[in-house]
Amino acid sequence: MIKTVGIVGLGALGVLYGSLLLEKMDWEDLLIIADEDRIRRYQAEGVYANGKKCEFRYATPEEGRPLDLLIFTTKYMALAEAARMARPFCGEQTIVMSFLNGVSSEQMLEEILKPKRLLYSCVQGMDATRIDHQVTYSKTGYIAFGEMDSYRSEAVCEAEEFFGRTGLAYQVPEDIRHQIYSKWMLNVGVNQTCAVFDVDYEGVQKPGELRNIMVAAMEEARSVAAAEGILLTEEELWGWVDVIDGLSPNGQPSMRQDVLAGRQTEVELFAGTVCALGHKYGILVPQNEEFYRALNAEKRSKLTAILRL
Repeated sequence: MIKTVGIVGLGALGVLYGSLLLEKMDWEDLLIIADEDRIRRYQAEGVYANGKKCEFRYATPEEGRPLDLLIFTTKYMALAEAARMARPFCGEQTIVMSFLNGVSSEQMLEEILKPKRLLYSCVQGMDATRIDHQVTYSKTGYIAFGEMDSYRSEAVCEAEEFFGRTGLAYQVPEDIRHQIYSKWMLNVGVNQTCAVFDVDYEGVQKPGELRNIMVAAMEEARSVAAAEGILLTEEELWGWVDVIDGLSPNGQPSMRQDVLAGRQTEVELFAGTVCALGHKYGILVPQNEEFYRALNAEKRSKLTAILRL
């Protein structure tokens, strides 16, 4: 049974799920893992979820001990460093999960942590927004997870029991890899379109040029996913468009939040991966090439570095 939990990363997702778990778990059993400098900053400035201060328990790597569940909620660019920092918290029985965007974080965690119990996962349907140390949200979404081969392992059952006990919505899909790629297709379209053209969701919710650009980027992601053996349907694509149309017009995806805040974006996870796979399979991906140039022109040498599949 999962009792002790560590969260690595206090961005929008880390604060969202940390605050929800804080309401259901014993304080001493939920750890926010960070280095000393970050912890001092969190304690000095405070971390807030919907205006309420989160009284988290913090732990440095030097205080590390194996936990039952280790959740990564960092940005992809910080994942390698975060995984190395979290090594003392990962033991033989630790279940490791990544809530990151994209299709490659589990591979990085496997290489660095070499966990015995790694569940593939993605999170969907939340609307958390972070400005400085303030996170606001109205929808908490759900966690999808499972084994790569869809085997209903003991780790899957333990995670189900834990999320059920703590009230976090979850799904165990028949094919978690398919679901991860499907969400990636969504992000390739909406995140990058809103970031490049500086619009909220409203900018892609109505027929017109921006909506067409978003769909074109998603179609390219669908094409390269098919070359990888992941068959995303056109119906899925338009289902995601329907989801976008149901979001608050004034809301914005995480990549636009990063651009507005001057933070590094996750373009390598989206356009970078599409372009690398397009090159690998000889598939034309002009829209994502444009996004890549717009969002990350100075780092084009990283185009294929992400792809170690």
